[in-house]
Amino acid sequence: MQIDRARALQELGISEKLFNELLEIFIEQTESALKIFEETVYNKDYEEIRKNAHFIKGSAGNLRIDGIQGMAKEIERGAIEQQDIIVIKNNIGKLRVFFEEVKKEVSDG
Repeated sequence: MQIDRARALQELGISEKLFNELLEIFIEQTESALKIFEETVYNKDYEEIRKNAHFIKGSAGNLRIDGIQGMAKEIERGAIEQQDIIVIKNNIGKLRVFFEEVKKEVSDG
């Protein structure tokens, strides 16, 4: 399970309705960010990879989606250190798996 709803609601002090709306926005924005990764990885654009990962890390952290936040942090670090692009690409694949789990959790309610 990727989303700790109880923790998020308690720590954020928001209604479940608002949290669900924020999750929908997160899903839309993260889908766009994952598409951007494809181009930036292909071009080995480490700075754009870093920016994109930083955005996802912050968004996931705000919603207490720890798996995605942690993987985005790894991608960001990899971009800063200019790791082999294959390592970064593999981490993006892992992030994508976590993201699909989040989407399923949201759609299942």
